[in-house]
Amino acid sequence: MLRACIAALAIGTAALAGCRHADYAVRPVRRIAADSVGKPVHRLEAVFGVPRKVDTNPTKMIYVWFLEDVPAGAPAGFHGCEIEVTVDIRSESVLGYSLANVGWGRCDELKRKTRVGEP
Repeated sequence: MLRACIAALAIGTAALAGCRHADYAVRPVRRIAADSVGKPVHRLEAVFGVPRKVDTNPTKMIYVWFLEDVPAGAPAGFHGCEIEVTVDIRSESVLGYSLANVGWGRCDELKRKTRVGEP
């Protein structure tokens, strides 16, 4: 019994040590967007994929992503989270963002895998 406990403890410790050095982490969408302010927009493209829409004017670009999310018990229809990001046209850095729940979608509960430790 003692050997089994020691083996389980060793495996758990090894697993935790491996997670500490992982390149990716699962984070809430709101946190990903907030952490990207002031950084290049390509970081968000890597996490959310190709934007649904990009509007351009002489000073800024507006990137829009829709992340589909159908919560349990939601009726049939269009549900998810829409992310709108304002980007400086010269530096291509994120100036700000807004999140909007669509249908029964919940932006606060939606998570995505993102790269950690990237400059």
